[in-house]
Amino acid sequence: MKYKIYNLLDPREIEKNKNVKCVKENFEIISDGEMPAAALIAKKYSAIEISGEKFNEFEPYITAVDWRTSQVSTLDCLILQNGKYKAYHLLADSILRILKKMPDRVNSQRPVIVIGDIYFLYSVVTKLALSGFVEIIVSLTDEEDAMLKVFEQRIKSFVFDLNLKTVSINDLTTTEQAGYLLISNFRKEDNKDAYELLTYFNFLAEGAIFMDCNSINDSYLVDDARKAEIFVIDEEQVLESKYDYLLEILKNSP
Repeated sequence: MKYKIYNLLDPREIEKNKNVKCVKENFEIISDGEMPAAALIAKKYSAIEISGEKFNEFEPYITAVDWRTSQVSTLDCLILQNGKYKAYHLLADSILRILKKMPDRVNSQRPVIVIGDIYFLYSVVTKLALSGFVEIIVSLTDEEDAMLKVFEQRIKSFVFDLNLKTVSINDLTTTEQAGYLLISNFRKEDNKDAYELLTYFNFLAEGAIFMDCNSINDSYLVDDARKAEIFVIDEEQVLESKYDYLLEILKNSP
């Protein structure tokens, strides 16, 4: 019997998820379009995948929203446990799980660069900071200075020993500080000019790691990274980790 997941993500994301080996073997993904949160919760699917901006819509139906989730006001998955839904940052959790399996390559004391939309930044930066990464540089792909200022204030309100720096996506390649780990879900359509500049990877240190969470539909960046002999973790690996973790949670849930 397969676990049923209701998926409210972008259709492109749904198609990618359906092709993951773990999903094919263990999950049935249902995507019948938008549905009111109350009606969807009542159906008791094993999990509900949502985009970050839907947090406020689903928050009333989540039990035990931890203080960190409430601070950043985003999540990407609700998982049914003991008859009630619990909030997760499943993608960010899976990213961290991959990094923890690479202790010889990953050093939490070295600078990390995170590029993406605002919800990706909130979830990933929060996980990294609370796991001991001390220096994080962030760039928002849909550039809005006001949004970045709020982001910085929120993160620093509950993570105190963190050197957090915000950099314009267009200025990232000229930053003096080289990153040892780059985590991105950057889409070319978000900012074509900046996307092209990133292919130089001149803002990464020797021996850096590039984790691309958007490489299945567009492998341009990972292809160039490999040519530059940068160690790459592609989206397929991230998604396998994500659904392996979801399966683990469901199997261990009451």
